[in-house]
Amino acid sequence: MIPVRKFLRICHQQAGILKIADSSGKELTGRKVLIGALVFRHFFHRAILAADEKYIGVLLPPNVITTIVNAALALDKRVSVNLNYTVSNEIMNKCIETAGIKHIITSRKVLDKLNYHDLKAELVVLEDVASSISKGDKIKGALEAYSPCWFVDWLLGLKDISSDDILTVIFTSGSTGVPKGVMLSHDNIDSNIESFMNLERIGWPDFFMGILPTFHAFGFICNIWVILTTKVRAVYHYSPLEPKAIGKLVKKYQCTAIIATPTFYRMYIRKCEPDDLKSIEIAVAGGEHMPIDVMDAFEAKFGARPLEGFGATECSPVVCANILERRRVHKDEILRKDGSIGLPVPGVHVEIRDIDTGKVLGANEVGMMWVKGRNVMKGYLNMPEKTAEVIKDGWYCTGDLAKIDEDGFIYITGRLSRFSKIGGEMVPHEGIEKAIGDIIGINPDEPLSVIVSSVPSEKKGEKVIVMYTDLKGKTPEEIVSAMHANNISPIWIPSIDAFVHVEKIPILGTGKLDIQGAKNLALKVMSNSN
Repeated sequence: MIPVRKFLRICHQQAGILKIADSSGKELTGRKVLIGALVFRHFFHRAILAADEKYIGVLLPPNVITTIVNAALALDKRVSVNLNYTVSNEIMNKCIETAGIKHIITSRKVLDKLNYHDLKAELVVLEDVASSISKGDKIKGALEAYSPCWFVDWLLGLKDISSDDILTVIFTSGSTGVPKGVMLSHDNIDSNIESFMNLERIGWPDFFMGILPTFHAFGFICNIWVILTTKVRAVYHYSPLEPKAIGKLVKKYQCTAIIATPTFYRMYIRKCEPDDLKSIEIAVAGGEHMPIDVMDAFEAKFGARPLEGFGATECSPVVCANILERRRVHKDEILRKDGSIGLPVPGVHVEIRDIDTGKVLGANEVGMMWVKGRNVMKGYLNMPEKTAEVIKDGWYCTGDLAKIDEDGFIYITGRLSRFSKIGGEMVPHEGIEKAIGDIIGINPDEPLSVIVSSVPSEKKGEKVIVMYTDLKGKTPEEIVSAMHANNISPIWIPSIDAFVHVEKIPILGTGKLDIQGAKNLALKVMSNSN
């Protein structure tokens, strides 16, 4: 059954139970969520959206209204496009143009905080249009919310929606270049929710702390559709960058699950009190590698050990994850291995292939990671050539180098785009960062302070550049000397003049490293030094 039809049934089952809340104080039961979504559906359909409008922009942070707006668009058989409010005006307009968006649903509070101008779509500001919601919209929505699900299915034509139809388009974060619109179908999302929930054994009475933005694939799935299609509940906060507020909400609602990047977990370790997050059982980490020392520090302070997982927008997004040991079903199960990204979720197949030959590799052999399953996207919106580059015979090429051990646990060894080819050899940026971090002593509760990128080099093809905000009192000469003493491969070791101080490390709104931003910064600082 497609997600939007599941949503109707879950809200009926949880009609009198608190379903979603947010930091503004809003609290809605399942019935009120359903009424809100149906009322908005009628209003958008009647007064805002043309009959032929397919892709509708949403420019809102994680909160109750965002969830209801996305549900309303699905009920109206539209495709929601949650736009990234951390990108430039130029990138935003490219996304709007790619999807052919005519209307963007947003709020006055969001617009007051952003500096967007001349967006190539009409803005529907919810505070401004609230008075235009008619009495008829409200009556219809309320009557339908109390009607049998089969009747609403028939009335709104929900049975006509194919599982292969697109539910959302999520633009990639832009960490490696201009964003591409990832088309995710109802089946992509439904299958991935089922797989993730089964793997992690999540269900009633789990309560999510929703902090990831909904323009992020994990934020869209977990903040909205996991909550709407299962008995899990959620409380939202509009920014993952406010540990104190998040800690208060987790404590108030006794949240049991949170999903964040290692960058955000570092902040919570620093700023939250032990009692704030003690109810958390499942702390999933993704978006970047989760250092063991960050896991240790989080567990020591809050009692839960983060579970590292891996996902890609193109995979709806979850591919694999470690599993909470206290939810073990069979006593002999191996559920987690620190340093790994875990086991594939049910129904998802992972292969490691030789980069050059495409041959499937054996245990512990490093190669390119390919993924196949119902979760793999339909493709990039209006970009068939780009789609063909990454999907072959139903298999998606992640661009990540990885290996699978004898127990089936997957380990990321680097990202191909985070490698430099120096003298014919692939040199991993993350490997250099780890070597430098070990030398200078980077603590888990500190922001990212060293990043490696590269610039073109006439002599060796590329030159590694080390950009840093703090070297902990070490000089570049001392670091290079220590790398030699630690028997680091000479081709990995940067030259002294490759170390450049910068004001800040480029980070995306999702908390992930801005790979393209780091590349641009490296080019800029080296150009200035010349």
